[in-house]
Amino acid sequence: MNNKTTIFMIFLVSIVILAGCTTTVNPRTPVNTGSPNTPSGPILAGNNQTGDVLKFNSINELNAFLLENSNNQNYDIRGGVMMESAKISATASDSGAPSAGADQYSQTNVQVAGVDEADFVKNDDKYIYLVQDNKLIIVDAFNNKEIVSETDLPKNTYANNMFLYKNRVVVLAQSSDESFYFNKYDIMPQQTYEQMTKVLIYDVSDKEDPALSETFKVSGSYFQSRMIDDIVYLVAVKYAQYPVRPPVVFAQKVINPDIYYFDNGEEQYNYNIIVSVDVSNEKVIDSEVYLLGYSNTLMMSEDNIYIAFQKQPHRCWGWYCRDNSYDKERFTDVVVPLLEGSLKEDVQDILRLKISDEEQWNRISERLTEFFNKLQDDEDLQDEYDKMFNDIQEALDDYDAKQLLENSKTIIHKIAVDEGELSYQTKGSADGRLLNQFSLDEYEGNLRVATTVDLWMNSGRKTYNNVYVLDEDMDLIGKVENIAKDEQIYSTRFMGDKLYMVTFRQVDPFFVIDLSDPKNPEMLGKLKIPGYSSYLHPYNEEFHNWCRQADRDK
Repeated sequence: MNNKTTIFMIFLVSIVILAGCTTTVNPRTPVNTGSPNTPSGPILAGNNQTGDVLKFNSINELNAFLLENSNNQNYDIRGGVMMESAKISATASDSGAPSAGADQYSQTNVQVAGVDEADFVKNDDKYIYLVQDNKLIIVDAFNNKEIVSETDLPKNTYANNMFLYKNRVVVLAQSSDESFYFNKYDIMPQQTYEQMTKVLIYDVSDKEDPALSETFKVSGSYFQSRMIDDIVYLVAVKYAQYPVRPPVVFAQKVINPDIYYFDNGEEQYNYNIIVSVDVSNEKVIDSEVYLLGYSNTLMMSEDNIYIAFQKQPHRCWGWYCRDNSYDKERFTDVVVPLLEGSLKEDVQDILRLKISDEEQWNRISERLTEFFNKLQDDEDLQDEYDKMFNDIQEALDDYDAKQLLENSKTIIHKIAVDEGELSYQTKGSADGRLLNQFSLDEYEGNLRVATTVDLWMNSGRKTYNNVYVLDEDMDLIGKVENIAKDEQIYSTRFMGDKLYMVTFRQVDPFFVIDLSDPKNPEMLGKLKIPGYSSYLHPYNEEFHNWCRQADRDK
């Protein structure tokens, strides 16, 4: 028997075990709302899932949802990918009156004009403001180049970064606060330490003596933030623990934001708490909570916040798998139709029997064993069935790839912003994973997305890259797929109606993709250079600066 046939024989006989290595999705069992001991509430709708945004009407509903639909929610939150913002330096001038500031000065490198990004250092025309060693430090960069003041942040508070708006510095920080929590109708308090994100607003009108004028606290770990004019939009992330401890916003009064969810289940849940803060008037404008998967990318335009995460499929191995529905579908829908002769008829007859799955598979295994024993001793029979083996392997690869693609899509949620007011719009999806925030871009109402698809299957690994265009309803209207096979995206930059993209394996292909017709994107050209580029920065619409790393071996 040739080597290919031998390998496939082993594969086919043990298909249930091997199939367990691919992605599986556990079925969801509805909540038994008839039991007086089980709180009523929303449930996953099985095959009737809509993906629409829904709202919990009570803590009981939220508790029931997490109890029924979570896959062991006692896990630690994984830190999000922080935004890429460049360090800045102030431009000093030797001329001008001491009281005047510089005519020109640099600011934080941002992705979208008009949407500021937090950083650990900011500046205006005269002063540099930075958070370092848990202090707010102000430096006179225009006159004497000296430190004007050093202000300690509150005790047990650790700064992430900050914004500057006129004479207000907004420090975004974290703390672990001791608190007490009371279960409903329970007189005994539960002591706990909770991760909190703090918004510290400092009045820096007097540079020598900044004053902490307001403090807000948000449940969860700091994820990302943006600022448009004088409104800061903050996103914090908190793992969705059972029993429920819903997120809270501590402002002038305690705010319990509405919590929204989707009826298509995730393997893990996190609260994504979005809060908008009016810096000038030092008040919280709006706050909402979305129960999502693990979010790792945020992009914001002047009109919308996009929160994206890649679905995290449940994986199991061999005997550990509790659900073999995927394995059975894979065998009955892909393998059986491609079997030939009496083998196919016999297997189909067994599948029609009204017996248990275990007994059914035992009989199929016996028939397959009989077939392969015969095949081992007959080279003519091997040649006869060689094409069948190849066809089945190709069909399985295609089936696995489609299933893996579906179960590892990037989900992108769109939330409109208007003067601090938040309004959920819709969501879309794209095959593959995002590299970072620069893999997303809003242009003329459309969202452009660049992803890398990386599939691990029994037959090997497949890697390639895609570019998608979604309309304002987040529906797919254009795409370019299978770009740079066996390579992955290392940097992207959307500029106007073009995308500049770098992939890498051994050399660094630089691609230019025309997106002027969003329904028909097309490749304009590519350039291959040794090494790779980890960051692209536009000089203007025609030229880019590259941050490149060379291949040390060359």
